[in-house]
Amino acid sequence: MKMKSAFVVFLCVMLMIPAAGSVWADSHESPSVDTEAAELRATLDQLFSEHAYLAITAMRKGYNGDGDFDQTVAALNNNTDDLTTNIENLFGESAGNMFNETWSAHIGYFVDYVTATAEDDAEGKMEALANLAQYKEDFSAFLSGATNIPQETLASNLQTHIDQLIGAFDAYVDEDYNEAYMMQSDAMQHMYGVSKALSQAIATEYPEKVNETEAVTPAIDLRSDLNFLLSEHFGLALQAMQNGYDGAEEFDANAAVLGENTEELAAAIEEVYGEEGGEQFETLWSNHIGYFVDYVQATAMDNEDGRQAALDELDEYRQDFSTFMENASGERIPADTLAAGLQTHVDQLVTAFDSYVNEDYGIAWMTAREGYMHMFTPAKIFSSAIVNQFPEAFMEMDNSPMFEDVPEDYWGAQYIYPLVEQGVINGFSDTMFKPGEHVTRAQFTAFVVRSMDLDTDNDMPFTDVSSTFYDEVAAAYDAGITNGVSETEFYPNAQITREQMAAMIMRAYEYWTDEDYMIEEDYMYADEDHISPLFDEYVDETRELGIMVGNNNNEFNPKMNATRAEAAKVVFMLQESAE
Repeated sequence: MKMKSAFVVFLCVMLMIPAAGSVWADSHESPSVDTEAAELRATLDQLFSEHAYLAITAMRKGYNGDGDFDQTVAALNNNTDDLTTNIENLFGESAGNMFNETWSAHIGYFVDYVTATAEDDAEGKMEALANLAQYKEDFSAFLSGATNIPQETLASNLQTHIDQLIGAFDAYVDEDYNEAYMMQSDAMQHMYGVSKALSQAIATEYPEKVNETEAVTPAIDLRSDLNFLLSEHFGLALQAMQNGYDGAEEFDANAAVLGENTEELAAAIEEVYGEEGGEQFETLWSNHIGYFVDYVQATAMDNEDGRQAALDELDEYRQDFSTFMENASGERIPADTLAAGLQTHVDQLVTAFDSYVNEDYGIAWMTAREGYMHMFTPAKIFSSAIVNQFPEAFMEMDNSPMFEDVPEDYWGAQYIYPLVEQGVINGFSDTMFKPGEHVTRAQFTAFVVRSMDLDTDNDMPFTDVSSTFYDEVAAAYDAGITNGVSETEFYPNAQITREQMAAMIMRAYEYWTDEDYMIEEDYMYADEDHISPLFDEYVDETRELGIMVGNNNNEFNPKMNATRAEAAKVVFMLQESAE
């Protein structure tokens, strides 16, 4: 799960950076997770991520014909109503109505895709995807008009959302449950990027709505990251309890992702409170998940004593975990307050599960929504305590763009700056990136190799590669990611075309994932005849993975030389797809 490792790196960096230095804004205000903009972002975090969670769950239940499908859809529709209310409060009744109509329609298109899949209707599936593609254009135009976020940026993010929900569902249908649950995690995580961008755009365009506070600061980023990990814990735990009771084949994959969520939470705690603190957290947290499993097993065996024993263990866990967090935080998290919150968490999971077992599905999914929302409270409590404990690590950074030619609203900024921070790609100078400049074969090879952290001690046969890129080209050649144009020549300074870039990126993907990607569709671009047969399969594969797609005219432009901004996006999407 990609975001989670990035979150741990973020914490590590934050807690090691001194308060002094030119990178920090000149502000005497203490960092805070409790501002109007932070609350807006947290609300959008909750509702957008819950949408992804409920949509994926409803698609599975619809395909299976599960008894609680209607109630899951009702919960999803209630989520839409809550989103609509927030949009209406921000932008007015007319905008709220337009949002509700468009958002509800896109949910319907996902339902159409599920129905067509169940009926083995290939044309129906294509029609649903075409409707989703049109929704992407319409909804991105609506949001761009309301927020001034570039439509291209919004459309790209909406396409990712569509691809992730469809991908998670297709994997589920194919009984690739590991992939299905990993993609569910990715889809939920992705929505936090949406809420981050939208809340910051609102704070920028309508500062009076958030009392002139910022939605993106190191402290608020911490709160948002904990929002994700803790709410995902609830969502996965509830799914695991249902799947465990039903004896579903997907249970192991579900439990595995829940375990990874625990590991990432523990790693985050370790970065703040040390190795011993991380180990103690992981033991306590893992145990409480185990007690829920005990409760499920006892329920399945109609063992009332076993159920009570599990509840007693959970009660003891509440006290132990609350004491641990109180001590770790220097009493910034009162044990009695946390224990009460943990009781709410236990009650909500148990009630949602018991109602599911008793086939009272309306209560089950109403309680599920309450339980999901509740997890944003401990996220606020924990992040507030950490920021209060280590304020110097969360002083707000100067938000000015690093490069004059890559402003914050430039479509490629979201790909360029993360890669710059990783050391994958550099600017031409401290202030200029030159995003429209064409990229060479050697430069793109270097971007890919650095993103994968590859190296080699082996030599290569190419005699025309200078010392500047020798190590990167050698590593790529050794990994089978790139070849020369002859036995001894690489042509490092030749500009790389989009179809050549697709070939290299797919070889990198297969090396990174250690698997041969199996293409599902021979897609036909409008300029398909211009794609070399040598690269056609690579082009289709990058499209299926969402790494490279065509333009709005369904053209891939295979012979066009790639720009530095395009290369940054492709490498960024490689990381997202392969990690």
